Amino acid sequence: MLDEMNLYAAIEAPGRGDSDTVERRPLSIPAHPAHNALQVPAAIWRVMFGCYGIFLGGLLYATGRDGEALFMIAISVAYTILYFGLSGVLIGLDGHGTRNGRIAAGGDLDTWTGPMSPGAVAAQILTIPVCLAFFGVAVAVIRGLVG
Repeated sequence: MLDEMNLYAAIEAPGRGDSDTVERRPLSIPAHPAHNALQVPAAIWRVMFGCYGIFLGGLLYATGRDGEALFMIAISVAYTILYFGLSGVLIGLDGHGTRNGRIAAGGDLDTWTGPMSPGAVAAQILTIPVCLAFFGVAVAVIRGLVG
């Protein structure tokens, strides 16, 4: 990023042109390409939402008899709805590219670190939600066994 102090790094140095009356213009600096189209398949979003539902359902089953725990679970449900709702709104605001349901040529998805297979992308995105779902099931099973 250039600021006012480094402006001369991007324009022609003073006194080095045909004439000092020539207007000096900043050089064109290429910007990082923007990823306008969301390529994450909708199935990944559905699995993620389902994992959070399983996690919260397990917690509700295990601790739903206590008023304070119910309040905390309600806050977690509101946060989850906010997370997915805000993501949907922000994705919908992107007017440059729409999700066309197709994956890039060769079946790879464009990421910030380069093309990746859909399985690798799903593994990276879904690792935490799947672990949370297992935790919710484990807590519910323990509660069921203990009584």
